[in-house]
Amino acid sequence: MTRQRAVILEVLRSDMCHHTAEEIFELAKAKLPTISRATVYNNLKALESERLIRRITAEGTKDRYDNAFVPHGHLFCTMCSEVTDFQIPNFKEKLEGIAGDAIDSYELKVRYVCPRCKKAAAGE
Repeated sequence: MTRQRAVILEVLRSDMCHHTAEEIFELAKAKLPTISRATVYNNLKALESERLIRRITAEGTKDRYDNAFVPHGHLFCTMCSEVTDFQIPNFKEKLEGIAGDAIDSYELKVRYVCPRCKKAAAGE
């Protein structure tokens, strides 16, 4: 594994945030000043192809990247664009019951206003 790819993975695994490619570039550049934007974008694409990370897409927001492969959904704040993981116990099994067959994977995206934005909107 190249040093650049290792740094990108380190950035993604360092916290539970769902960073955009640009954020990953900035964080990687702080660790490896010679890394280029193109290198980050190319490596994100390769890491996604290798199934080491997942790209999270949602209409109206920038793509983000996730390194967690445990089945889970994502909450998207419609005000600040924050993305938060959530899990529903036995959700995959429930889907399989509805589908009548095995589910390989799923993407669950929920749009809402996060508590911080709700509080700010209320003037608190």
